[in-house]
Amino acid sequence: MIPHALIIAFLLPLESLGLLFFARGFFPYKPVFHGYAPIESDAPPAVSDKVIFMVVDALRSDFVFSNESAMSFTQSLISSGKALPFTARAAPPTVTLPRIKGVTTGSVSNFLDAVLNIAESDSSSSLVGQDSWLIEFKRRPVPGKLVMFGDDTWLKLFPGIFDRYDGTSSFFVSDFTEVDNNVTRHLDTELKTSDWDVMILHYLGVDHIGHKGGPYSPFMPDKQKEMDQIVEMLYEYAEKVQESVGKSTLLVLCGDHGMNEIGNHGGSSAGETAAALLFASPLFSKLGSGLRAPLNATDNYEYYIVIEQVDIVPSISGLVGNPFPMNNIGVFVPELLRFWSRSDQIKLLRQNAGQMYRILKEAFSSMDIPVTDAQALLAGNDIDKIRGLWDQIGQPYFDETDDPVETLYAFLRLSQKVLSRTSSNYDIPSMVIGLCLVSWLSSLAFRRALFSTSADFVAKAVFVVGTTIYAISIFGSSLVEEEHYFWYWFASAWLMAQFILSARVKSTTAGLILISLLGVLSILRHYHHTGQKYAGSYDIAQFLSSDVAAGLLWVLILLEHLLIFKNLHYYVFADVSPLIAFVCSFTPVISLFSFKMSMALEAGEKVPPLLAAITPTSTGADQLLNRAKTSFLSIVICMVFHILSTVWSTKRDQFKFIRGTFHIAVLLLVVQTSSVNIPIFLLYEAIHSLSRILAAQYRATTPIAIVLSTLIWQRVSFFAAGNSNSLATVDLSNAYNGVAGYSPIPVGILAFVSNFAGPIFFTLSGILQLSIWKNSSKSTRSVEDIFAVDFLSLIHAFHAVSLLAVMGACMVLRSHLFIWTVFSPKLLYTVGWFLLQQGAVDTILGLCIVVVSDLL
Repeated sequence: MIPHALIIAFLLPLESLGLLFFARGFFPYKPVFHGYAPIESDAPPAVSDKVIFMVVDALRSDFVFSNESAMSFTQSLISSGKALPFTARAAPPTVTLPRIKGVTTGSVSNFLDAVLNIAESDSSSSLVGQDSWLIEFKRRPVPGKLVMFGDDTWLKLFPGIFDRYDGTSSFFVSDFTEVDNNVTRHLDTELKTSDWDVMILHYLGVDHIGHKGGPYSPFMPDKQKEMDQIVEMLYEYAEKVQESVGKSTLLVLCGDHGMNEIGNHGGSSAGETAAALLFASPLFSKLGSGLRAPLNATDNYEYYIVIEQVDIVPSISGLVGNPFPMNNIGVFVPELLRFWSRSDQIKLLRQNAGQMYRILKEAFSSMDIPVTDAQALLAGNDIDKIRGLWDQIGQPYFDETDDPVETLYAFLRLSQKVLSRTSSNYDIPSMVIGLCLVSWLSSLAFRRALFSTSADFVAKAVFVVGTTIYAISIFGSSLVEEEHYFWYWFASAWLMAQFILSARVKSTTAGLILISLLGVLSILRHYHHTGQKYAGSYDIAQFLSSDVAAGLLWVLILLEHLLIFKNLHYYVFADVSPLIAFVCSFTPVISLFSFKMSMALEAGEKVPPLLAAITPTSTGADQLLNRAKTSFLSIVICMVFHILSTVWSTKRDQFKFIRGTFHIAVLLLVVQTSSVNIPIFLLYEAIHSLSRILAAQYRATTPIAIVLSTLIWQRVSFFAAGNSNSLATVDLSNAYNGVAGYSPIPVGILAFVSNFAGPIFFTLSGILQLSIWKNSSKSTRSVEDIFAVDFLSLIHAFHAVSLLAVMGACMVLRSHLFIWTVFSPKLLYTVGWFLLQQGAVDTILGLCIVVVSDLL
C-alpha cells in the first residue's frame, strides 16, 4: 500500500502546482488606471449636494417594480414623478464584491473577484489607489464626509475612506433580522446629525432570506415592507433638507445583483442579472409626470428602461458635479440629462466620452492611427466605427450639428460594448507551464490506473471510454451547462454493461440488483432539474416543497432519521446492552431531527402541525446555534465511542469499524443537508444497500467495477441534489450550522460538506463495499492495498484528466463568448472536485479510515 500512497502523495502536490501556474495566468488582475480623473474646468453645475446610496443585497427588479412587490411607498414615488426607475443589468459573476466594484468605479471586475468575495481577510481586492465616485468626494477642495453602515465588504474595498462606519459580515446567511437592524439603528442619529456628504447603507436581509427560502419565502414580503419603510424615511429626510436648508439630496436605491428561482446568485440567468435601480429626489418632480407603477410581473425581469449597472457611476458623478472615475465604462443615463441645458448636456457627455476614450487608447493601439476618411470608418468594424465617431466629435462645429447628443451616445454605447467584452491580459507562458505540467502528470496517472491496478478489462474499457467522452464534452459550453445529462447517461450505460456481465456469470441476484439500481437512478434524475435548459421546471423537490406535500416531505425525513437510528443501533452500539444502545442511538437522532425541524420553522417552511407542536417554540438564532452544536457534539461522541469500543473489542474486525464510521458520517451529512434534500438520502441508502449486496456477489463484480461505480454515483448524487457548474447553485444555507459568526475555515468546511454531501456519502460507501468484497472473495489482498492500488489510482486518474481537459478548454476557448459565465465557473468547480473531494475526502479521509481500521 505504502508505495502506491506515496505515488499519489507525489502527484497531487505537483498537479496542484501546475494548477496554480495556470490559474496565475488565467485569472490575472485586469490592468487599471491608477490615479484620479482630471478636474474639468467647465463641467456642468451640480444638481445634488448629498447622496444616500442604499444597496439592498439581491434586490431583484420585480421585488420593487412588479405588482407582487410589497414596496408600495417606493412605487408611489415612481407614479408621482419623484423617482426614476430602471432595471440595472449586472455583469456576472453576480456576487457582491465585484458588483460593488462595478457601481463605484464603473469598471468591469475580474472573475477572480468571485473567489475573493468569500475571503473576508483578503486585502488584494482593495480599491486603494483606484478612482471611484466615492474617492472623488474626498478629492474636493473641502473633502467630503462619508459614512457607511452594513456589509463590511465596503470596508475591505475602501479602507480608511469612511469617517464613521459599522460593518456587518455578509456571509452569516442564517440571520436576516439583526443584520438589517444593525444598519437601521444608525439612521436616527445620522439623519439628525446630517454632517455627511455621502451615506452608504448596505442591507443584507433580502439576500439572506433568498439563500434560506428562495425569492418566494414567506419572510420576503415583510422584508420588502421593511425596506420600503427605510426608503420612506430617507425620502422624507431629503424633503426636509430641501425645504429647511435648500440642499438637494439624491437617494439611490439599488440591488447589487438579483437572485435565481432558488434564491442563489453568482451566475448569468435573467433573475440574477436583473437588479432594481431607482434615482429619487424632490427635484425629480420638476422633470414631468410619473410612470405607471407597479407593473405586471415579467419572466425576464425587465421593467422600465434597462441600463447597464455600471451606468450608475457616471450618472451619480454628473449629478453631484464630480469628475468621472478613470476606469469608468458606464454611460450617463439619458433620462437624467433633463436637469441641464442643451450646451451643458453636450459638455457632460463630452466629459464621459473623453474619459472613455483614454481607456480605449490604452486597450487598442489602432486608436492612435490618424483618421483620413471618417465616413469609411463608420462602415467598418467596431473599433473603426469608434474612431470615426470620435473624429466627428472632435470637429470644430460638432456642437452645432443636427444631433450631437445622439452622436455622443452612439460613441459611448459602442465604446462600452467593446470595453465590456475586452479579453483579460492572459499570462500565456504561465498557462502553458501549468498545462504542460498537468498534462505530463495526468498521463502518468492515467497509465498507472490502466496498468498498475487489478484486472478487469471491461470496467477499464468503460472507464477509458467514459473519461475520454467526458473530457471532450468539456469543450462545449452547452455540454458544460448540462453536464448532469452525461452522468445520468453514463450511469445508465454502466449499469446496463454490468447487467450483461451478470448474465454471463449467471447471477440472478446481481441482475435484479442492477435493474433496481436503474429504477433508483430514474428517480434521482427527476429529483432536481438543474443546468440551464430546464432549471426551475417542476421536479420532485418542488413538489415536496409545496404546502400540499409538506406532510409527505416530513414523513420521508422521519423515515431517514429512523433508518439512521436503526443503523447506529445495530452497527455502532451493538456491543452494549439493548437499553444503552437504544439511548445512545436515539439521542443523536432526536437531536438532529429537532435541529432540522427548528431550522425549517425558522426559515418559514411548512411543517405538519403535529410535529410543530412537539418542537420547542423558541427557535431564535441562539437556540438554533445551540441545537446545531448539540448535534455536532453527539456525532463526535458517537465517533469517540466507536473508536474506543473497537479498541476494547476482543475480536479485531476491520470491516466493522469501516461500517460504523460510514453510518456515523451519514449523521453529519444529513445535518448539513437542507430539509427538501434529506429524502434523497433514502435513495442514496438504497443504492448503498443494493451495491453492498452486489459487492458480496464477488463473482459478479471486481474492485475496479466498485471504484468505477463509486466515481459515477459521486457525480450523479452531486447533480441530483440540485448542484450544477454555475456559482448560483452553491448552497450556503447550512454553512453556519453551529457557527456564531463568519469564520472562513469552519464556514468553508461546512459549506463544502453541504454541497458535496452526496459525493462524500459514496466515497465512504465505496470504501465499505471494497471491504465487503475483500471478505466475500477471501482475497489475500488487504483492504488498504485494494484502496491504495485500485480506488486511489482510478479516482485520481479521472480527476487529473478532468482537470487537464478543463484547463485545456479554458486555454483554447479563452476568447469565447461564455469564457467567464460557463468555463471559468467550471474551472472553479473542477478545482473543488480535485483538491477538496479527491484530495481531502477520497485520499486523505479515505486513507485515514482504512489505516485506522487496520491499526485498531
